[in-house]
Amino acid sequence: MNKIKHNQGFTIIETLVAITILMIAISGPLVVASKGSAGAVTARNQMIASYMAQESMEGIKNIKDNNIAGSLAWLNGFNIGSTCNAPSAPCDLSGIDNPTLLTSGWSTLPDGTAVYPIVVVPDGYYSHNTGAVGSRATLFSRYFYLTRISDDEYTAVVAVTWNEGLTPYTVSISSQITNSPR
Repeated sequence: MNKIKHNQGFTIIETLVAITILMIAISGPLVVASKGSAGAVTARNQMIASYMAQESMEGIKNIKDNNIAGSLAWLNGFNIGSTCNAPSAPCDLSGIDNPTLLTSGWSTLPDGTAVYPIVVVPDGYYSHNTGAVGSRATLFSRYFYLTRISDDEYTAVVAVTWNEGLTPYTVSISSQITNSPR
């Protein structure tokens, strides 16, 4: 008897099962890499926001110290009573815009908090000068306000906000400032 061997290829079912197993094996590492990349972007933005918040806090302390050194009222220029005293009436400043306290041109967050958008100007500095030639928008907005504790002490709160997709983020720092040099 002659036995004839028939070599048969994979059936369509076997092929689909093999492709499914392969896709599962490949998709796991891709998901991990994607989540890692998104986490790195969020971490980078949190670091930038913390630096921006610290910059504004240092500007607040610098203005206060310069006022004291110049024999001016220690909160001179902060418009306490009309601005710089609540999230709904905030101010902002930055190293490049200093000593101008920004009190107009605000946009509003969904919760009603006023924020001032930050741009990058051509020399690489962060600024509020949205009209500067060559400036480009960033994700970030920033504000600060001062809360009175006593005649000689205030709490300064600086917040930097941004959105990544639909997720809002805020980095906030606070410091006690007093009517005395650092």
